[in-house]
Amino acid sequence: MAKVKFEEALKGLEKIVDKLEKGDMPLDETLSEYENGIKLYKKCVSLLDEAEKKIQILVKDENGSFSTRDFIDNSTNDTNNAP
Repeated sequence: MAKVKFEEALKGLEKIVDKLEKGDMPLDETLSEYENGIKLYKKCVSLLDEAEKKIQILVKDENGSFSTRDFIDNSTNDTNNAP
């Protein structure tokens, strides 16, 4: 699963969810599909994390020049509970 693209992993995960929602598979097949779904889910999360790390923001300084800087997601910082 090393070179799987996000769209492929997501489509595979959606197919598995559809199969599991129908509920007409034997238990061993259901468990196998569930395990495959977990792997695809983890791959999707990993690919999204990698993409987020690559995102850069275009910044205009006071002289009107543009430069880029890395995107920093501050939504994960717990600043609401700061004293």
